[in-house]
Amino acid sequence: MKAKHTFALAVSAVLMCSSPVSGADAAKAKEAKTCLIAGWENPASVCVSHTKVITATCFICHGPNGKSGSAIPSLAGQEKTYFVTAMKDFRDGKREATVMKKYALGYTDEEYEAMGEFFTKVK
Repeated sequence: MKAKHTFALAVSAVLMCSSPVSGADAAKAKEAKTCLIAGWENPASVCVSHTKVITATCFICHGPNGKSGSAIPSLAGQEKTYFVTAMKDFRDGKREATVMKKYALGYTDEEYEAMGEFFTKVK
């Protein structure tokens, strides 16, 4: 019980000593991009982390950061529109693949967009 009180006091002290959010910081936070994950709206920081997690599933076959060293195509540096179109084509059965359809079914269109943006920036 004493540990709980000590922890609560420490948290209170940190919160009381921290500087208040300025008007500019609050405005930036409001303008920050949000995303839906499992139907819940999330702040930009969560969106960035989520994108890193879902793109990591691609690394198994397409190499670290999407830089393939094998016959499997690299995703790094791909055009965003190409990536998004390819993923939708895999999902909809317009593009034949043994594994990609199963992966493509697991993501939303917004996640395709975020993944495409991620891989576009990898050089």
